[in-house]
Amino acid sequence: MLWGYAGPWYGKILEQDEDPLFSRLNFLRKHELKVGFVGLQSIVEMEQSDHERLGSFLRDYDLRLCPIAGFDYLGAEAKRANELADQVARDVERVMPMLRGTMVMTVGRAGHRFDRELGVSEKLERLSHGIAPLAAACRDLGYPLAIENHGDFYCSDLVQLCRETPHLYIMLDTGNTYLIGEQPLLAFEAAAPYTIATHFKDHRVCPRLDTRPLRFEISGSPLGDGDVPLRECYELLLNHAPEPEKLVMGIEMICPPEMEPAVCLDRSLDFIRSLASCPL
Repeated sequence: MLWGYAGPWYGKILEQDEDPLFSRLNFLRKHELKVGFVGLQSIVEMEQSDHERLGSFLRDYDLRLCPIAGFDYLGAEAKRANELADQVARDVERVMPMLRGTMVMTVGRAGHRFDRELGVSEKLERLSHGIAPLAAACRDLGYPLAIENHGDFYCSDLVQLCRETPHLYIMLDTGNTYLIGEQPLLAFEAAAPYTIATHFKDHRVCPRLDTRPLRFEISGSPLGDGDVPLRECYELLLNHAPEPEKLVMGIEMICPPEMEPAVCLDRSLDFIRSLASCPL
């Protein structure tokens, strides 16, 4: 299991470097975290000298970066989807040995299940056709592709998508279940057998019946202090994820406005360390 940090990046918890990426990498080092996430295109566009510096730093401190990649899966016709998947795969193949990453993250880029532009079943079918070439290419490279529940689809929708799309997995964002109105624990149970990475995040939630339109307020919380059943999620992943020992666990920490980020971080890390068999 690889623990890391996925954001947000509050300035008060970073040691500043001229390069923001290295500020984040130094944060990982300081807190004994091993993995971060980075946009694939930003790495591809780096100068060779920057690649060399980054690669040396990652090797020297045993750090890893998992790239975030993808394209308009819904809008790409079959031929174009294959072309775009080939380009992403070439970029992943070129930079991943330097990044030392283990998987590739993506998002659906397909609106959401309530936008009424397409029925959910048709949307998932088209999304499957668009994403399948990239999932296959990443499998061939040895870096599986995982799609995040990005506040756009239910985890059960993504489970259906994975069943219909060979070699596709789930990046489970624990907090985003509330964002789209799911019961978190049921969502985690559905997603766990397909989950290879997480955005491990907590929220405090409150239904508001005194406003128009009615709404469900979702606010920040240190990990373990909110309403997301993170401890139960962790146990589910240990017991049901495809390869629990390879899980990429990316902490996401949404700091409440009344709390200093450093305090929120300390409380979050203390919670992570309280989890059974956690390597931190």
